[in-house]
Amino acid sequence: MKNKSNSLCEKAELLFNQDKFKEIAYILSDEVLEKEKSAKLYAWRARANYQLELDVDITILYANLSIEKDPNYFMGYFAIACAWEEKNEDYKSIAYYTKTIELNPKYADAYYNRGLALLRIKDKNRAISDFDEAIKFYKQQLLLYPKITEIYVWIGNAYYYKELYDDALENYSKAINSKTRNASSFFYNRALVYFALKNYDQAIIDYTKAIRFKSKYKDSYFINRGNAWKAKKRFNKAIKDYTKAIKIKPDLENAYYLRGLARKENKDTPENIKQDFESYIKFTSKNNNDNEVWTKYAKRYINELDKYKDTELISITNLISKIKDLLRLDTECITHYTSLSVLKSLIIDNSKFRISEGNFINDTSEGLKFFNYIYEHNHSVSSNNTPSEEFMPKPFIGSFVAKETCNNLNLWRFYGKENGLEAKGCAITLEMKKFIENIKNALSNEENKQARLDDENDICFYHIAYSEKDGSNFSIPNLTKKSKKLQSLMTELKTKVKSYKGDNESFLKEDLNSIAFLFKCNDYKNEKEVRLVVKGIEFEKKINLDVSNPKVYIELVPIKDIISQITLGPSVDKVNEWEAVFFYHYGSKGPTISRSTIPYR
Repeated sequence: MKNKSNSLCEKAELLFNQDKFKEIAYILSDEVLEKEKSAKLYAWRARANYQLELDVDITILYANLSIEKDPNYFMGYFAIACAWEEKNEDYKSIAYYTKTIELNPKYADAYYNRGLALLRIKDKNRAISDFDEAIKFYKQQLLLYPKITEIYVWIGNAYYYKELYDDALENYSKAINSKTRNASSFFYNRALVYFALKNYDQAIIDYTKAIRFKSKYKDSYFINRGNAWKAKKRFNKAIKDYTKAIKIKPDLENAYYLRGLARKENKDTPENIKQDFESYIKFTSKNNNDNEVWTKYAKRYINELDKYKDTELISITNLISKIKDLLRLDTECITHYTSLSVLKSLIIDNSKFRISEGNFINDTSEGLKFFNYIYEHNHSVSSNNTPSEEFMPKPFIGSFVAKETCNNLNLWRFYGKENGLEAKGCAITLEMKKFIENIKNALSNEENKQARLDDENDICFYHIAYSEKDGSNFSIPNLTKKSKKLQSLMTELKTKVKSYKGDNESFLKEDLNSIAFLFKCNDYKNEKEVRLVVKGIEFEKKINLDVSNPKVYIELVPIKDIISQITLGPSVDKVNEWEAVFFYHYGSKGPTISRSTIPYR
């Protein structure tokens, strides 16, 4: 009996490595399993069922039978973990992968799969640790089974998720060079790496090679090649690939969405664009596969389609884009004044940098100055001219100053506070471009990145423009030519808004709000303020319900590693101790730490 069970196990493992899952189900029939009563055989049947995409509950049933026969056999737990993963129960799958590893500490697949689950719950550090373990044990497998070239793919995958793309390419290429029959997935995986490296031409070559093979994943191959064409701005080719994917799988919701984006970029008819986004929403609802970010954008794009028909509004939108381009900041570093309590949270606790919605900024008159200029002090927020004012969401605002104003007496007084006491705070100087890049990377996982047009989130820093109290004579500090151009654009914008006769007032308000907070009174000109403006579509909106100071805010990214300088205020208590805390927390490679010596009374 034992010999027969062992023989069946060896055969099942061989068939599994050859992707012959139906054959496993055939040789491990219920009759055979009942007769052999082997934990290993039940586990192989469970894994075959999982690969055949059969009923997940049946997979769990076979896996539980494996555990019942032998509670110390690791493979039964692994099979259940895979099943829970299929049910999108990541925490449960992690628990079973962990049990698998406890019973077999060298099982590479369990580390790899647990790493993926940890990534999904955004526990990146633990995920990377698991990928390291997976790579180590996969390499040991290669020494024992050098002909199983699929192991190179698993190693490549682990490197891919660690974002070590050169190592991933090396291993995928080794798998491809082995000329194995499964080369379609090898080319596909290598194409993903080339895409991540923005080598779109090579990605397209590998996607095309993958497509030539017979594969049940061909719809995914077409979608990803379409993404590469879209990244190259070859929208017609992208549309063709998305259409091919839809032909293979008519309810493939993502293909409709991506085709809608490509059509939008390609200036296709509003009807075609709208139809694709509506199809996406319909199929996500039908398939119970709603992606919140994609759905938000789909609904937004559908609503925006009326905007295309409004030539007046498009003209205003284009003018606003020119103003934003003019105010866009290009520098290496910027400075933010804050309290030591906040700095402690950002550095010691590595918490994320917060910015508040425009309705919650300190100066409630901000934004109104811009509207007062545009509408000549006669702007009614309510479209029906009643005394009530309709609430209007604003972008999220982060306030900074130029790097060189990191030690300014007025800024210490107004912004560098601790518990309301002036000059007891600090000034943090950040690497601006890394800050922007980190924000985009944090929210732009591959799915979210595909969900929108390029730079849709408009994560940029802008100069503040200053004007006289009557709203005239706009200027950008130290930029005379740009100030003259800005004055001309603002005059043109005012004329166009005043003469607007369209029906899309909500879109007009949204466009105007995107720059309303980039204008302040000349009284603040010496601050040389710069601002981060974020739409916030992809960020979770968090609420502080302090009755005296309610706020809506979003959390961006940690900034600990992009701080280049910390300047402590002139009235900071125990300044030597604070300097020591930050110095030893960072070590020798930390930011410059200094104290302000400005006389403060």
